[in-house]
Order: sequence, then C-alpha cells, then structure tokens
Amino acid sequence: MDVMQAFWLGLTQGLTEFLPVSSSGHMVLLGKLFGIRNDMVTVSVLLHAGTLLAVIAVYWQRIWNMILHPLKSELLMLVAATVPAVIAALLFKDFFNQSFDGAFLGFSFLITTLILWLSDLVGGLAPKSTRVTWVSAVVMGIMQAVAILPGISRSGSTISGGVATGLSRKRSADFAFLMSIPAILGSIVLEGVKLLGGNVVEVIPDWTPVLIGMATALISSFLAIKLMLAIIRRVRLTWFGLYTGVLGVLVLLDQYVFHYIF
Repeated sequence: MDVMQAFWLGLTQGLTEFLPVSSSGHMVLLGKLFGIRNDMVTVSVLLHAGTLLAVIAVYWQRIWNMILHPLKSELLMLVAATVPAVIAALLFKDFFNQSFDGAFLGFSFLITTLILWLSDLVGGLAPKSTRVTWVSAVVMGIMQAVAILPGISRSGSTISGGVATGLSRKRSADFAFLMSIPAILGSIVLEGVKLLGGNVVEVIPDWTPVLIGMATALISSFLAIKLMLAIIRRVRLTWFGLYTGVLGVLVLLDQYVFHYIF
C-alpha cells in the first residue's frame, strides 16, 4: 500500500463510515482495485482509528457527561447495544474475516438497499420519539451485529433499527454514531493484540501510508458526521439505498460475468 492508495482508502473509509453505504464494502472494493496484499481486515481496523477520533471530537461533551454520570446517561444502553456485535464477532470470527475477500459483497450491498428502503417505509408509519429505549438499543445492537459483514452498512442498519422502533431519524443517527465508539475501540484493541503477538512488519511493512490514511480518515469522518446530521431529516435513506443497489448489481456482474476486479 503506497501513500496515494492510503489516502484514497482513508478518504473512502471516513466518508462512507457514517453515510449509510458501508465503509467496509467500499474498503474491500478499493483493496481489490488497488491489488493490496496486506491483511485488509487489519488495514481497515487501523483506519477506523481515525474515524474513532472523529466521533469523539463531535460528541466529546456527551461522552464526558456519560463518564461523569454513567447511571443517569445512555452509557448502559450503549453497553447493551454493543453486546450483540461482540457475541456475533466471537462466534463467527472466522466467517467475518473470510468475508473480506468479497465473496458476498454484491449481495451485501443489496441487503443494505433493502434495509434502507424498509426503514423509510416503516419510518413513515412509526411515531417519532427522541428518547432511546432499551428496545431501541437492543434492536440497533442486533442490526450492528448483522452489519459486521462487509457491504452491509453499519450506520444504515443501526439508524434503520432505531427508526423501526419509533426513534426519529436524527436521534437514531446520534445514537448510532455513539454506538460506533465501543465497536471501533474493541476492534482496534483486538487487532492490536494480534499485531503485537505476530509479525507486525509482515502485515504492515511501512507505517507511513497507514498513518496518512488514518489522518485522512479522521478529517473525512468528521465532515461525514456533520453532513449526515445536517441532512438526515431532509434526505430520504432511499436515495442512499439506490446507490448501494446499483453498486451491488455492478459488483455481482463483475463477480459472475466480467471479472475485472474479482
């Protein structure tokens, strides 16, 4: 992975992490396109460190309040929302790691489209609330577990889960972005243990591109969060679903017909 590839990977990671189009799916696509032979799971997790800092920068006041008042804030709900993804990651670790080869990518993008379209359909009927309930937290947590598969959008799935339980789209997005903190932090810790216990030089022979990618992911993630929060009440998720649907069809055509990338 050279510097320019790292820049584009970081930019894509940052912009697509908080837009409902699947950052992991786009990372797999770019990894295939660039012919990167590094462990893409490791590269993706390291770039996620940039997105983690962006979320903290946007929500630092709310995070600080949760630290000061853990029982009176949404901290326990965030923990509950994280549990399904932790269980799924532990039970199906090998499957999720293997999925980064892109075998299910086209179908996963189409699943994202279905989730986003159903969200708009259900969201138009459900009452709007700004209060996150335990039901909302658990449902959003289950959706986050499903979205570990590359191509299924984490932000899109969790926001859709919140909307389905009656939360407003803005409130769903807020909680979904906060949910990314323990999820990303956990993956970074696990990947860090893996790197320390193995041959770091073999997996990441040059850290300069990785650091550039992380910095790019940080800046682009910050802008993506601000953009998503600004448009979530005015732009239907269906439009994002249209994008992932077209992308899914193109990926399937390449996987089974053209074989330009796969």
